Amino acid sequence: MDSSIRAAWLALIRLYYRQIAVSGTLPSEGPVILVANHPNGLLDPLVLCVGVGRPVAFLAKSTLFSNPLARRILTAFRAIPVYRAKEADTAQNQETFDRARRLLAGSGWLALFPEGISHDEPELQPLKTGAARIALSSRVAGLQVVPVGMLYEDKEVFRTRVALTFGAPIAVPTLPEGEAPSQDAVRALTAEISEALSSVVLEAEDREIWRGLVAVAAWTSADGGADMAALDQRARSLATAYRALSARSPERVAEVVDATRHFVRQLEAIGVNDPFALEAQRRGTAPSPVAAVVPLLLLAPIALFGALLAWVPYRLIKPLALRLAGGHADVVGTFKMLLGLLILTLTWVGWAIATGALFGAGAGLGMLVAGPLAGFVALRWGERYDLRREVLRAHWLSVTREATANAVTDQRRALATKIEAALGGLAAG
Repeated sequence: MDSSIRAAWLALIRLYYRQIAVSGTLPSEGPVILVANHPNGLLDPLVLCVGVGRPVAFLAKSTLFSNPLARRILTAFRAIPVYRAKEADTAQNQETFDRARRLLAGSGWLALFPEGISHDEPELQPLKTGAARIALSSRVAGLQVVPVGMLYEDKEVFRTRVALTFGAPIAVPTLPEGEAPSQDAVRALTAEISEALSSVVLEAEDREIWRGLVAVAAWTSADGGADMAALDQRARSLATAYRALSARSPERVAEVVDATRHFVRQLEAIGVNDPFALEAQRRGTAPSPVAAVVPLLLLAPIALFGALLAWVPYRLIKPLALRLAGGHADVVGTFKMLLGLLILTLTWVGWAIATGALFGAGAGLGMLVAGPLAGFVALRWGERYDLRREVLRAHWLSVTREATANAVTDQRRALATKIEAALGGLAAG
């Protein structure tokens, strides 16, 4: 049963995010503690499971186990409860530590989020000492701590992308039996974990700069950010260089920021999100309008059927998720996935019951299968429509406003040159 629950939820996360790109390497054997940033609520552990590709146990706050359904899912994922002072008796954490040590002693893998909270801040929050205390007190030979950076292209949006970066492992010293880790040792290892995690997480002083780093990383890449793992690495290189240049030459940073904002305004003015679509038109490598439209026409009947069945319930998911999230962007994705699973399942079951009542049990069972399949086609059709709309818009601009399209392309290239020059080669990745 546990394996079926895990498989179902991991399949859902693969559906929710169309790509989970992985870079870096993981240890091939031995016990490991994975430490990751925590930007996206309950979806982070699921994304991490997919990226790691092997069984991993998690530490999770004890309050999540109070719900019977959540407890069943958490148990299936081998979650271990952590008791926080504001919510429970912290003396129960002795059992938490004991379970974690037994897992590691058996060469198991444990994952935790040392910031202690899920959040939407553009910088890492101060790390708790739990990871260091578990690692040092385990007394397991060969234990390694691996930092994991998680970057979501747009964590609230269905069918976007995620990048996972595995950093260099930290070897944990093995303490003699009976020797408790000192406070100095715990603080030192926590500081080492914090530094290692910072090296694989994109950080910025505010959300606008954070989003700008991701956008500029795409605009200055040869492939326009098509490789999500490379985009993550490039954005982090840009962030490092940006901080160094801000300290050394703030006026030059201001010049680059102004140039970037000017380019953004240009794109908004002509209604183009992707400058590379315009460049493809100039080079003649973009698909023709016919090639862009034909797949949409072929899939349209099935997509229309799926949309008729579930369009209204589907459109309710986002506003409900935003309302339940209460302004906390880090849990919007979690609510969207859970509400989508609940609302769309009830929708398709309702259609199956109605169809069965009108046309017989066989038709009802057919609807139970056809409904979700048509809904999936409708979602994919929407993705394809968005991509092809960009192609068609770029083609139209290239034909009717060639000078404007050429100017945007030239501006994108000039911006890339300016950024790479300003950041002293680091922006080249």
